[in-house]
Amino acid sequence: MTSNVFTKLLGAFFFLLALQMLVVELVFHRIWERTAVDAQGLLGRDLLWSALVGLAIALPAAAWISRRVAARLRRVLQFARRIAGGDLNARIQVAGEDELTQVEAALNQTAERLGRNFAEMESGRAELAVMLDSMQEGVVAITSSGAVRWSNAVMQRIAGTQLIAGRPLVHFIRDPELLACVRGALERNVLSVGRASVLAPGRIFEVNAAPLPAGGALVVLHDVTSIEAAQKSRREFVANVSHELRTPLTSIQGYVETLIEDPNPNSETTLEFLGIILKNASRMKRLTEDLLALASVESPDYKLKLQPVRASVLLRDAMDYVGGRFVDSGVGLQSTGAPDALVMADPDAMHQVFGNLLENALKYAKTGKRIQISARPLASEVQFTIQDFGPGIASEHLDRIFERFYRVDKARSRESGGTGLGLAIVKHIVQAHGGRIWAESELGNGASFHFTLPQAPMADQP
Repeated sequence: MTSNVFTKLLGAFFFLLALQMLVVELVFHRIWERTAVDAQGLLGRDLLWSALVGLAIALPAAAWISRRVAARLRRVLQFARRIAGGDLNARIQVAGEDELTQVEAALNQTAERLGRNFAEMESGRAELAVMLDSMQEGVVAITSSGAVRWSNAVMQRIAGTQLIAGRPLVHFIRDPELLACVRGALERNVLSVGRASVLAPGRIFEVNAAPLPAGGALVVLHDVTSIEAAQKSRREFVANVSHELRTPLTSIQGYVETLIEDPNPNSETTLEFLGIILKNASRMKRLTEDLLALASVESPDYKLKLQPVRASVLLRDAMDYVGGRFVDSGVGLQSTGAPDALVMADPDAMHQVFGNLLENALKYAKTGKRIQISARPLASEVQFTIQDFGPGIASEHLDRIFERFYRVDKARSRESGGTGLGLAIVKHIVQAHGGRIWAESELGNGASFHFTLPQAPMADQP
């Protein structure tokens, strides 16, 4: 073994040995030169002195060398302790060219690599945490014992509390479906899928619990509330359409079969039956047209041709557009005035809005004998109002009357030929304009339907 430290210590040893031999040699020369009366005593005394002189020289030299080596080893030990304590910026001052110097340099390089690797790991962990927090899904990692290892911010919002790492998941979440999925992933080591509906009131989550290679499980919650609502709405829509079509079709089929089976039909009866068939066919036509209109306004491709239009012009055109329907109804249509403010509107779409609202008011205004239509300016909008003086609408219906196929009085609506889609179409058109729509009513005092349209930009104002 050849090392600089070892070489230095070995050299110091040989130096001291040579010094000792030199001292002994001088003593022996001295013995031979002197005439000894008592040679044996002089020899012992000289040897004793030579040993003492050698020790006096060797001990300080050995102590100095050992202290220097021990000090360097203490620096290495202190460095190791700082690294173990997490101080990856610790470094050893390197001086010299011996083996300890090489060890110190290697330790410095190791600490530098550890620092870089740790910084990269921290950066990756921070990026992963940001990515998981930005997800729409709730994510929580579970240990093999069922304790929380980590959770993102979405999961904590869903749970309604902070999920503390190290504590069992069951202390924070009591949804049986979610906990069953977690048990399946931990005990059977398989992907478990379920649906949690108790975790957050009014929300439904699809749960995926996957086992992790190192033990534990990763649970991901995807909010499917809107999807469930859309599927439910679609099922209800199909059921309502089927019902609305089946009723007139059954009537038409029955009267046609009666006419076919009667070999000598009475002309008056035939005309009556044909009138009923025509009425039901017209009802089916209106339903089909409203379905097409609703599909059009709900489509992402629905585009409005917005242009600056005076509110007073919109009101006047609406009264002209539906005026013929009021001639034989016995209900008066009145305008209480409208401002000349410009609004951004599609005139054709507004004809449909006013037509549906006025037709709806006409069905329930016969007891009040009049309908009022008006408009008034707001801060950045113009509010339009259609008011009837009929029986009114109960408060529990006001929040739902703009839903598809929702009817306050189903029997009366069917008698008047309503499809239950008119107000839903109006709502979508108004919202496509950037406006709002709502209804106000008291039983016995009629109902008022209000909607707003944004005013035109100042550049378009007169």
